[in-house]
Amino acid sequence: MTNSRRTQLDISYNGTSIMEHLTGHTKSWTYTDNLSGQIDDLQLVLEDIETVWLNSWFPKKGSTITAAIEKQNWSKTNIKTKIGSFEIDEIEGSGPPTEITIKALSVPESNSIRGEDKSKAWEKATLKVVAGDIAKANGLKLYYETDDNPQKDRYEQDNETDLSFLYKICSDEGLCLKLSNNSIVILDEADYESRDSVATIYRNNSGDSSIQVINWSAKTTLTETYKACRVENVDSNKKKTIKATFTPPKSPQVGRTLVVKEDVKSTAEAQKLAKKKLREANKNATTLTLNVISEKHLDAGMTINLKEFGWFDGKYIISQVIHSQDSVSLQIRRCLEGY
Repeated sequence: MTNSRRTQLDISYNGTSIMEHLTGHTKSWTYTDNLSGQIDDLQLVLEDIETVWLNSWFPKKGSTITAAIEKQNWSKTNIKTKIGSFEIDEIEGSGPPTEITIKALSVPESNSIRGEDKSKAWEKATLKVVAGDIAKANGLKLYYETDDNPQKDRYEQDNETDLSFLYKICSDEGLCLKLSNNSIVILDEADYESRDSVATIYRNNSGDSSIQVINWSAKTTLTETYKACRVENVDSNKKKTIKATFTPPKSPQVGRTLVVKEDVKSTAEAQKLAKKKLREANKNATTLTLNVISEKHLDAGMTINLKEFGWFDGKYIISQVIHSQDSVSLQIRRCLEGY
C-alpha cells in the first residue's frame, strides 16, 4: 500500500522536540514568508483536550519555536527544510473542545525594532552603516546582500520605530528589507529577478508535475504605470539644475512620466535614482495569486515561469509565500525588464 503524501511541521518548543505530542493534535498551521517590509510569522492551531497548553506548557514571555517543513512520501526520500526560529507573540484559547492558537514572529519582541519610537541622526553615513547600527542595537544579524551602498549627508530618524525608518530608507533606495530568523536582510530585487527560475508552473498542469495549480487569479493595471522617470534637483549653491531621465528598453510608446524632485549631486546620481524610482512605481503592475500543491520548497525571492496563462505568461518573482499542510499560496509579480 502506498503511503499518502504529507506536509507537516517538525517543531521544537523552547529547545525540546514536541513532534510526538503534536501528532494527531495539530488542526492547522501556516508559515508566512515575506520578501520585504513584513516580519515572517508562524501560526499553529492545536487541539488541547488534555489541557497541557493551558497549564504546564503555556508559553511564557520569550518562549520560542524552531521549525522545519517536512514533506513525506512525495519522492523516494523525505524532504526537510528549516524555516528558522520564532518567538511566541500571541496566544488564544477557545472551547469546547479546548483549542489553542499560537502566533509567533521571526523577530523577538524583546528587541525594540518594531515597538519603540526613536530619534537619531547619522552624518555622512552609508545605508549599510545605518542598517548595521540598527541591527546591533536590536541584537540582530545583518546580511547586506547588494553591492549598492548609497551614502547620504544625513540620515534622520524622527520619532519612529527602527523598522519603519529602515524600511523607508531602503525603499527610497529601491532596496528590499526582509526580517527573518533574528536577522535583517537588505537585498536588491533586480538582482533576485535576474536569477534563474526554480520552476515553471503550467495553468493546466500539463508540464512539471512537482507543482500543481489548484486555483489562480491575476491582475494588471494599464493606467497606474509610467513609461519613464525624470529626476530634477536645483543646486542652489552652484545655481544650476541637475536632471536626468530614465526610459526602460521596452517602455510603452505612450504613458506618463514620473517626476521626482530630490537632492542629487550629479547627473549620474540622478539617472540612477530615476531608474530606482521607476522600478518602485511600476513593479506591482502585474500580479498573480496562485494556490498550488508543490513538492518543491518555495521561498519569497525565488523566480518562477508561468506558461499557459496567455498574456500573463512570463517570469515572476515571489513576493510572499504562505505554506500550510494542504497547499502553498503564492503572491507573485512580473519581473521588470531592463531595470
